[in-house]
Amino acid sequence: MGLSSLIHALFELDTFAVARYVSKDGKKPTMQLLAPSIELDYECLLDIELPFAEDLRQYKFPPLDKVVTMSGKNLKEHRLLPSDQLTKAMDAFVDHMDLSTFSTNEEGQE
Repeated sequence: MGLSSLIHALFELDTFAVARYVSKDGKKPTMQLLAPSIELDYECLLDIELPFAEDLRQYKFPPLDKVVTMSGKNLKEHRLLPSDQLTKAMDAFVDHMDLSTFSTNEEGQE
C-alpha cells in the first residue's frame, strides 16, 4: 500500500525520486532515478542508473575540417581530410537514406 501511494504521489506531482541502491554486501552503491509508471493493469517504478561524478569523462577530439600540426599550422588539405568529391558523395548518401519521404511517390502523394 505504501509503494502504491509513493508511485501515485510521484505520478501526480510529475516528479521522480533518487535512491541509493546496494545490491549485495561489499558491493559499491549505485544511484538510481525512480520514475513512476502507471498502466491499466499495473503500476511500478522504473529505475535508471545515474552516474557518479567520477564516472563522467571529458574527451577532446580534433576538428574535422582542418589538421593542426605540431607547430600550430592549420592545414586545409591533408590525406586525413575528405576531398570535395568524398563530401558530395557522402551528402548524396545521407540524402538517399532519408526516410521522411519514404511513403510518397514522385508527385508527393501518399
